[in-house]
Amino acid sequence: MEKKGKKDVYNGYEDARTLERRARAMEEWLENPSLMRADGDAEYAEVIEINMSEIKEPLLACPNDPDDVKPLSEIAGTKIDEVFIGSCMTNIGHFRTTVKLLEASGESIPTRLWLAPPTKMDEQQLMEEDVYNVYANAGARTEMPGCSLCMGNQARIAAVSTSFPTA
Repeated sequence: MEKKGKKDVYNGYEDARTLERRARAMEEWLENPSLMRADGDAEYAEVIEINMSEIKEPLLACPNDPDDVKPLSEIAGTKIDEVFIGSCMTNIGHFRTTVKLLEASGESIPTRLWLAPPTKMDEQQLMEEDVYNVYANAGARTEMPGCSLCMGNQARIAAVSTSFPTA
């Protein structure tokens, strides 16, 4: 990591040329937005249609099969040992919301909380917003950005524990 003024520069994320290239690509897409579409002759093993208006509450995948999905009301009251917020499925807003919840509770949480921002840019932004101090005061464990508990990287949850991951 090289130093540049008061801000750390991570892997060229603040490089003006990189930012300009990304901004140009986004502007071009905004002028002619297009969604990914299947090839006209694509063949599928199965087509699954989900009527989203039938989903009335959050659904959770339960162990040890992602097809074992239950509505939140069916597992409400289950003791949660560990919570993981992170992976490429999250965004910086999830971490900001977590801070609001932790601040509102006014105390440390009764479960083990792991946090891993998806990118180094998010980590830097959250540090600048003083979010990491709130996590520390709540007893949360922060991991380096990127793949983490969701794939058994860096650390693992305790054996025979009930976890609630965002991954």
